[in-house]
Amino acid sequence: MAEDLKGVNDTIVVHKNRKRAFWALAIVSFMVLVSIALILTGLRNSAGIQWATLTLGLAGLLGFGASAVLVIQTMRSPWHLALNPTHLTLHTPTYLLTVPWGHVAAIAVAEVNWRLGCALIFEDAAAVAQGARFLARSHRPDVVSDTAKMLARMQENYDELGYHLGIPGRILELEPEALAELLTQGRTGQLWQKGEVEG
Repeated sequence: MAEDLKGVNDTIVVHKNRKRAFWALAIVSFMVLVSIALILTGLRNSAGIQWATLTLGLAGLLGFGASAVLVIQTMRSPWHLALNPTHLTLHTPTYLLTVPWGHVAAIAVAEVNWRLGCALIFEDAAAVAQGARFLARSHRPDVVSDTAKMLARMQENYDELGYHLGIPGRILELEPEALAELLTQGRTGQLWQKGEVEG
């Protein structure tokens, strides 16, 4: 596993899951075509407009069209995770979070956004939040766009879910269990032991 992810200068990069996003986009695109076909069928009936078919087609077009936009945004987002012997760096659309391995107290598989994901607990969440660089400013309370919001989100996660930071299971190309194992090996230094990974 580590050999497949080996990067340069002892940096290992776990990319976002483009394959899953591609198939999701293919399915959504097919359903958009089905919705358009329903709309045309509802409009072209010789006995008049079939309102049920037309309504179903319009609802499908709106719903699947919105889903297609979200999938494309996910495909274009900068999500990825980089590991090196001293720290991990999580790149998201709104922030770049660098966490020294010494701040990582525990790594586990847990529920993240209603699905299994990889969860991290930090020794000092405030120190970790200070290490973030924010890429977008927002006044929306649901967007983590500054240190105070990040620390508040980490504390809320810890109080309600038992971890500070959760990485959704479908966002990266590794499944949660494999990602947790990789992070654990990075934290213990096993990934960079002599002979462990070809350089």
